[in-house]
Amino acid sequence: MRKFNPAVVLLSCMLATGNVHADDFNDGVSYYEQGDFASALESFKAAADKGNTDAQFNLGLMFLNGEGVPQDYKQAFSWFELSASKGNVKAQVNLGRMYAKGKGMLSNHGIAASWFRKAADQGYADAQYSLGILHVTGNGVARDYNKAKELFQRAANQSNASAQYQLGLLYLKGRGVTSNLVEAYKWLSLAGDYEDSEVFRKYVAAKMSKDEVAEAEALAQDWKPENSTE
Repeated sequence: MRKFNPAVVLLSCMLATGNVHADDFNDGVSYYEQGDFASALESFKAAADKGNTDAQFNLGLMFLNGEGVPQDYKQAFSWFELSASKGNVKAQVNLGRMYAKGKGMLSNHGIAASWFRKAADQGYADAQYSLGILHVTGNGVARDYNKAKELFQRAANQSNASAQYQLGLLYLKGRGVTSNLVEAYKWLSLAGDYEDSEVFRKYVAAKMSKDEVAEAEALAQDWKPENSTE
């Protein structure tokens, strides 16, 4: 069995589909979905120049992933930063992750944490999870399992599987919470097949009575997510 090891924070690659300058932006989304990245880039650039933060974010993703253009972390960073500075939560998370991973720059977890916090404060589950990971590892912020639990809980309540997994591990290990196998099993169940949730779920079940397993399964079945911002 693997030791308790927070998942590595990865860069998001989900194209934004909300918009405020519909024509150019929607054209870009349509071109992108057709695989015409050159036309998508042109349309997103037109929308981005009009201040569309989702278009700016999508341009960042295209430069990050090398879609229609050579991969260019500096260009990706520039577009993410422009979008993030105007409050786009997806851009804030991706900018934070570029700092955390050292993509195109020296790694700086302190700055990463500040961008994650901006998006987390807006209720964005992915940011809450990412900031929680930093509090578990102590990178860029103080190691604080209580804070990590709070952040994972907020994200888990929005059906974020990665946070549900980490929350289950905290309950298993008694970090930031009193060890509780029923809660650990519940959250690992809700995480589904994320990472090695099933392995840990079986490990927890082996330590529980049949009644405790039944209770945890009932709690997972009855669980309802909160409204998500994602």
